[in-house]
Amino acid sequence: MEGAEAIDATTYCFGTCRFTPARQSLLCGDVPVRVGSRAMDLLHALVRRPGEVVEKDELFHAAWPNLFVVESNLKVNIAALRRALRANGVDVPCIATVPGRGYRFVAPLSVLGPREPVLPPSIKGIDGALPPAKPLVGRAGALAEIVEAMRQTRLLTIVGPAGVGKTSIAIAAARHIGDAGGQAVCFVDLAAIGNGQLVTLAIARALGIDSKPIDALDGLVDALRDQDRLLVLDNCEHVLATVAGITDHLNHALHRLSIIATSREPLRCRLETVHRLPPLRCPPEDAVLDAGSAMAYSAIELLVRRAGAHGYRLKNADVPALAALSRRLDGIALAIELAAPRLPAHGPAALLRMLECDFEALASPGDGASRHRTLTATLNWSYGLLSGNEARLLRHLSVFGGTFALDDVIDAFGHLATDDDIIAWLEALAVKSMVSVSYADRRRRYRLLDSTRTFAGERLIERGEQQAAMIAYGRFILALFERAEADWTWRPREDWTALYGGWSADLRRMIDWAYDTEGQAELGVRLTVAALPFWVEFSTMMESGARVETALSVLDGLSGDHLLLRMKLVAAHGWNLCYRYPFDEKLEATWIRGYEFALEAGSVEHCLRTKVGLANVQCAMGFHQRAVETIADLRRFMAAVNDYSAAPNADRQMLMCEFYQGNITSGHAGLERLAREHATFGNRGQTSRFQIDRFVNFRNHLSLSTWVVGQHRRSLDVAEEALNAALALDHDLSCAHSLALAATPIALLCGRVDLAQARATMLFERLKTRQIETWRPFARFHQAAIDAARGDGAAVQRLRDAIATIRECNHLIHLPLRYVMLAHAALSHDQVAVARESIDDGLTYCRQRGDRWCDAEFLHLQGLMRWRDGDADGAMRHLEEAVDLGRERGALGFALRAATSRVRLATEIGDPARPLAELKDICDRCDSGGSADIAAAHAALMSVQTRTI
Repeated sequence: MEGAEAIDATTYCFGTCRFTPARQSLLCGDVPVRVGSRAMDLLHALVRRPGEVVEKDELFHAAWPNLFVVESNLKVNIAALRRALRANGVDVPCIATVPGRGYRFVAPLSVLGPREPVLPPSIKGIDGALPPAKPLVGRAGALAEIVEAMRQTRLLTIVGPAGVGKTSIAIAAARHIGDAGGQAVCFVDLAAIGNGQLVTLAIARALGIDSKPIDALDGLVDALRDQDRLLVLDNCEHVLATVAGITDHLNHALHRLSIIATSREPLRCRLETVHRLPPLRCPPEDAVLDAGSAMAYSAIELLVRRAGAHGYRLKNADVPALAALSRRLDGIALAIELAAPRLPAHGPAALLRMLECDFEALASPGDGASRHRTLTATLNWSYGLLSGNEARLLRHLSVFGGTFALDDVIDAFGHLATDDDIIAWLEALAVKSMVSVSYADRRRRYRLLDSTRTFAGERLIERGEQQAAMIAYGRFILALFERAEADWTWRPREDWTALYGGWSADLRRMIDWAYDTEGQAELGVRLTVAALPFWVEFSTMMESGARVETALSVLDGLSGDHLLLRMKLVAAHGWNLCYRYPFDEKLEATWIRGYEFALEAGSVEHCLRTKVGLANVQCAMGFHQRAVETIADLRRFMAAVNDYSAAPNADRQMLMCEFYQGNITSGHAGLERLAREHATFGNRGQTSRFQIDRFVNFRNHLSLSTWVVGQHRRSLDVAEEALNAALALDHDLSCAHSLALAATPIALLCGRVDLAQARATMLFERLKTRQIETWRPFARFHQAAIDAARGDGAAVQRLRDAIATIRECNHLIHLPLRYVMLAHAALSHDQVAVARESIDDGLTYCRQRGDRWCDAEFLHLQGLMRWRDGDADGAMRHLEEAVDLGRERGALGFALRAATSRVRLATEIGDPARPLAELKDICDRCDSGGSADIAAAHAALMSVQTRTI
């Protein structure tokens, strides 16, 4: 062993005896003297100080360190030692009793061995000087805390994971304390000390104390007794027990000595203060940064500054990759120092790609300790200090992609050992800084740094444990998301998201792994099914569509029936098809097929879901009568099974069909009733079943009917109420639905162009970040309408293009209104031919589909066209018919427009009395304000009244 030469160098000779403590060897002549180890320790303590009184306390500490024993034990062992010496021919007194104090070695004594201890290479290089260090980056706060703590304590241990920068900050703190207080500083790097028995000698060497190896600890105490010293013990983790014993002894014996230690776990000494050093700060993934703001994150700052020494210069274009690189390196200072020299040659994006698979690219050119020349070597050093069970658990923890709790580890890997064992091993890993610990909502959370996870994952593969670990983890994720599906119907969104939202990356990874691993395809399908609420909650419908289609394809190749899995997947496929184009017979057929599977499986719940879904898409494609028939079937089914939980959604769909078919008064009244009955939002169960929150959904449709019946100010309020609820829910599907069908178009209909622009912008932003393609043509239509209202004549063509796209997509909800809006925009820009074509196309569509709710407005537009053509009588007839039809059907919003135009025309031809009375009557039945139409109506009334006066 490394320390053998130094420790074996001293032998104590007295009488015919030779005593070599390092070998626990006591010979009289050539005959071994048989005594116990305690007696040997007592003899060693006495011969080290021949002729001196060795106090009882010192003898207790030598033979029974850290134990309390009664004095009789000391007497018994001294007596045994005396008897053994006499029995082996030692006829001179050796050990004298000093009453009340202790014992003294009194026999003549000689010491054999070299005058200077034979030092191993690891000791010879120690000189106690503080090594040079680069300026710290991002550690000002930590440095101040350590310096302040050293004013309150004499023993502080800096604890943190491998490469986090413990040594650098210890050196900086020592230098600051030494410079400020004039305290002598001694630095001891224990990394190369492989034998714990050499720690004391290493410290003595660093302090310049000429002490033989055997009496080094007492020599330290004697030499330092009256000195103000700061001792820095670096890299203590591999000789932790020895360092702990030494520092505890020195701290107790020397009240003017201060000690800073660095280790990956605490020393666990009396009066120890622990400072946990975290990694450098990295930006969150959603941070939007430029070159200036990026440097506020210490991990990026260190990377840029160190790379700057090699010629790198920070550019704004590099910031996203630098941010990702800092996160990949976990803010670990050593990893950043190793990466920085490669940054100029490769650039941050390429370097990030190099590090995606492993960290072998990070190797120093050879300077520094070998364990710091690569990040892998540093981790291997820490890994080698773990017990076999701790290392096994660490390898299995590498399959966790993010943070996890103790319960998660037990649920996933409880088969490895008992719960108590797993708890003990996990806490040991945390104490040894192999696992990071944080707290969220007062719950203890664990995480492996990316570098540690990659390293442990490689060891998992090397040991042949990956397959079994991944299967166990996949089953854990499956159970987790099956529980999430059940919780989704009742648990508040914030709680649900906190519990399950963070597992998304693991979910995706496990699904992909299951499909790529022989024999695990069914696990992938089951994971996909369990995750269906997740896709809806986070509005990731494009991803959901792809994964559901994959699962259906895989399911076809599995043996067995799997009816329930197929039923759920087909229903989800139906919803997913609602978020892509075109809407066609395949979409209807999917819902019908889903209903058939639900009937076969006996699932009332999925029968309700699929029928509601079918009615929704039939109405969206403009087949209102088909939707009415589907709702009638649904109502018969609900009566048969006595389950009316889907009745509100069925009623809403039926009422909208009534409205679209021209029964505006009754449809609107029913929607008002439904809104009153559903006065709160956030019912998770209904969102999970029907995609859009009921409170939001009902009000989105109500806002349009409210505008049509002439309550314009209230329609704006209802649309805002729905949008605010959707925003409060933070549910993107509900938000997009609200913006596309209510908030933006209602603002346009009311002439609130700035408000419409704000809402259209919100919709575009949602569409950029979320996979909701359904509303993109609607958003383009709204933006073109806004531009046209602001005077852009070219926007009229964009309106035409948007309608053409909507027709191609076959998502025809509110299509008559879009033709109306195009015609008005065209007329406002004197594009009469476009207006005429839009009116004709709209009327043709309405006749084909039975869409009659805009009939009054088409009559109004025809009257305006006749007026432009110079046919005043024809125009007056069409306007009168528009007013009468609007009043008859309850479409007072359209009647108001026609009545206003009729008053203007009548004023022009000289007979405004009757039209004026009709307009006043309609104004009295509508809101008093809230829209450009109402303002125009009041202006027309005032104009005629002024002329009359």
